[in-house]
Amino acid sequence: MILNLLNKCQLNTLAALLVITGLSVSAKASVNLAPPSLDDPYYFGQLTYHKKLACGTCPLSETTLEADKAEAFIKSLETDKQFLELLTAKERSAVAFYVKEFFSPRK
Repeated sequence: MILNLLNKCQLNTLAALLVITGLSVSAKASVNLAPPSLDDPYYFGQLTYHKKLACGTCPLSETTLEADKAEAFIKSLETDKQFLELLTAKERSAVAFYVKEFFSPRK
């Protein structure tokens, strides 16, 4: 009888461990995504915008870019002395691409 009770306790413990282990294994799912590339103009523009224009100490730190002002901002990338000095031509082009895509209608 004691042996039978011990076996039931061991089976219950084993079952509980299997359930716990099974739940933790099923919760571990990974997705392997390729990291964004600096050759992608959207990603490069996004990175440049946030690191060089919109960071806490950057020129646009206090500015909220809105859709109705996006076109004027894009034009200012090629005319504003501050942007011309701060960004390379490639960075200005990528930021313009990023902003256009960000504010374009979703497909």
